Amino acid sequence: MMRVVLAYTAGVMVAFVLGTAIGTQMVLHSVQSMGLTVSWSARLAATGNDFVELSASLLPLMALFLIAGWALAEWLSRRVSRYRHATTFVLTGAACILILHPLLNLLLFGIDPFAPARTWVGLVAQGCAGAVGGLCFAKVRWSQVDPVPAA
Repeated sequence: MMRVVLAYTAGVMVAFVLGTAIGTQMVLHSVQSMGLTVSWSARLAATGNDFVELSASLLPLMALFLIAGWALAEWLSRRVSRYRHATTFVLTGAACILILHPLLNLLLFGIDPFAPARTWVGLVAQGCAGAVGGLCFAKVRWSQVDPVPAA
């Protein structure tokens, strides 16, 4: 049971951290394309600030969607066959995030609170973050633990 909790937590955190970092860098790239200079220290500070700020809004939403999707995928994979493949959870992670942002846009009357996901490139990048989170989930969930050798 602990491995399942650890896998869900690791997968959600990887997807959140990667998605937030990509999103921040996309916004800063837009700022830079307007002729302003953005230093590396400003990029790091903005990324750290976004981790803190988005942990109250985007993180719970991503966790809710990803955990529901991965739980459903795990349940279905057990029912359909005994074989669970990491690709299932990679695709599920991507699909969950690709559904989350347009759904937020629909529910909030055309406003997506996460600016980078307003473009196709940003939405696909967020989906990739969900896919990497799904891979992390699968690898942690079904990794082999070597027993401690007896003395």
